[in-house]
Amino acid sequence: MKRKISIFTLIIILVIGIIYQPFIKKEARESITFFPIDNSFSFTEAVTSLKFIEGTASNYKFKWDVESESSENVYLRQDIAMIFENGKLTNKMTEWKTTAKSIDLEKNIEGKTPGLWEAISYHQGEIHLNEEKYRSVQKMSSDFLYTVKPNNTFTGFKKTASPSERRLKNTLDQETNKYLQDTLKEILDYYQINRNNYYVISLQSLTSYNEKALPGFNQVKSQEIIGKLWEGLYKNYFINITTKTGKKISPIRSSMPYILLSKDKTHLFVLFQTPAGENIQLIQYIS
Repeated sequence: MKRKISIFTLIIILVIGIIYQPFIKKEARESITFFPIDNSFSFTEAVTSLKFIEGTASNYKFKWDVESESSENVYLRQDIAMIFENGKLTNKMTEWKTTAKSIDLEKNIEGKTPGLWEAISYHQGEIHLNEEKYRSVQKMSSDFLYTVKPNNTFTGFKKTASPSERRLKNTLDQETNKYLQDTLKEILDYYQINRNNYYVISLQSLTSYNEKALPGFNQVKSQEIIGKLWEGLYKNYFINITTKTGKKISPIRSSMPYILLSKDKTHLFVLFQTPAGENIQLIQYIS
């Protein structure tokens, strides 16, 4: 009788494990680890897409898609994705898989006010060539969308189709840029950083360095710096932010980070403000 009960209990545990498994995979891992890039692997697809669905007089909806596929199965695949509205983080997605090639993420986003939406994703694969030799494959992607209300109904676009859309786009660009530049100036003043000593790169524009080198570095070193940068961003921004008091808080509604790459090639800063306006400075040394 005891043996039957034990077998029955084991079966229940196994069934629960099988049912629960897909949900575990959706959870964020604690860290992303960068290893030297292996150029024999690549991403055959790495896309971030924002597509307007519908708009009414009071709100609108659009679809946020992230798709990636590596050239081969790798030991671990993970994508992380963030979307910013008018310069502030509003949502995020992530998924990881073992022994996999592809990841697909999607979410419907709803809004009630005009916005410049900017999405950025980091696609990464961890390659285990043997028990002691690990390598990485990585790529970034991004997209943007303007949501405006030129008449009585919200609409969305990437390219303007009328003078009114052009005027509303320019307003959103100016407001978002002013917020980000004012925020950056506050942080620079707070930490007494001389901007002239750095190349200033917004997180959104970082994707332009997929194929080209960072200022002052070759392509190989650039990819190492970018990989380690995302390793730090994932732990210290994407998952949560650690305030000066040591409290861990959600990054939602924090400002889009700026990367300051030192012209003497020794370090970089990641600068942003928390939702409460606390200035945060992260540092990454370059060896």
